[in-house]
Amino acid sequence: MTLTTKTTSPAYDEKAAYWEKWAETMARQSHRFNEPLLEAAGVGPGRKLLDLASGAGEPALSAAALVGPEGHVTATDASAEMLAGATRRAEQAGLENITFEVADMHALPFADDAFDALTCRFGLMFVDDPVAALSEARRVLRPGSRLAYMVWGQRRENTLHDVMKTVVPKLLGESGDESGVDGAQFRFADEGSVAPLMVAAGLDQVEERELRLSPRLDAGKPFWRPNLEMAFGAKLETLSADERQDIETAVVDAFAPYLKEGAYHLQLHARLACATAPG
Repeated sequence: MTLTTKTTSPAYDEKAAYWEKWAETMARQSHRFNEPLLEAAGVGPGRKLLDLASGAGEPALSAAALVGPEGHVTATDASAEMLAGATRRAEQAGLENITFEVADMHALPFADDAFDALTCRFGLMFVDDPVAALSEARRVLRPGSRLAYMVWGQRRENTLHDVMKTVVPKLLGESGDESGVDGAQFRFADEGSVAPLMVAAGLDQVEERELRLSPRLDAGKPFWRPNLEMAFGAKLETLSADERQDIETAVVDAFAPYLKEGAYHLQLHARLACATAPG
């Protein structure tokens, strides 16, 4: 199992420790996104998969189990620290058919026609030139292979993110400016926003699908804590115990309107865009 170490994403290096801390918890919830993404890319036994923006390891680790010993997963991310955590998780899981490499989606360090499937879960929104990134994806895929990208839908239809982005930045004394890394999260929220980019990149059989979920979470459980620390962990570390408690109390209060009959009623909205490499 290998890992390159030259990072291209200092912003996410800072978040990596918190992502790794909560990685197993989040992985248990991620099947609702992983399954349609991997299916759309045609991932199965024996496939050679490239996963972009792998972060702390999903969906790459789940895909490694799916492709089996005859297949292989190459997990990439712009953050070396993120991939270091994913590498440790893969070692703990005993996965031997996965490697990790820091990579810029605009200039992938792989040969032409090197893979027969490609996935990217919640990463396309953060690249400077998405058409160039999609063109690179097409280049490294064998003709006829499938690729699938998942992006977030409308912020207002993603309850957890919407509440966090509304409440926490204000309490941390931030402006709530949506122009930075975190603000790009909903860049492709509008219907039909990814398909034209795929067409421009020369991909075939392009389609977009909606993924809407309505999770019900038990009252009394701090379901929001992983997301709070993954997004704001470094800043929370600078606060006193009382200041941090004030933030957690404000978050609980902000979710109160979603509490009905002993459960929190939330919404999730993502878009799945998939295509075929031509030839």
